[in-house]
Amino acid sequence: MPDPEGRAGQQPAAPPESMNSQRSWPGLDRLGLIQAIGGLLLGLIALFSSYDHVNIAGRNLPLQQQWGILFIAASVATIVVDAELATRTRDRAADKADRAAYEADRDRDRAAESRERQVESLERLHTAAVLSARVQLDPSAINRARLRAFLALINGEFPPETGENGG
Repeated sequence: MPDPEGRAGQQPAAPPESMNSQRSWPGLDRLGLIQAIGGLLLGLIALFSSYDHVNIAGRNLPLQQQWGILFIAASVATIVVDAELATRTRDRAADKADRAAYEADRDRDRAAESRERQVESLERLHTAAVLSARVQLDPSAINRARLRAFLALINGEFPPETGENGG
């Protein structure tokens, strides 16, 4: 007989919560934080090296210093936004995988419960067959009482009081 305390007897845990609810400021995962810090460092390097010109296709285009600073700030902001979007994408993928694992566990538990019910049904059928055979081979009052009590239990009724010790 299957273990009633086993895995099939337990309810599966609720689906896991999103990783976003556990993150503190700035809301980035490890890779996103590395990306944002790298972008900030590149922005600082550009700020302290040359922010008054841009090299495009081998040509040196001069910029006013105020514009260079704004371009650097905009590029750092773009990198941080990209890191946040990448973090959200990874979080959604992880949440989807967690939900799929939860559904698989729940389906596995349902199948185990179904197997347990089938085993219990087969055990009842076996007991009924044995009791019926006893009554047919030896139609004594004790065997008939045992069969009646068993059928009453299967139907959800209380077995009739017989006063006999039919064990």
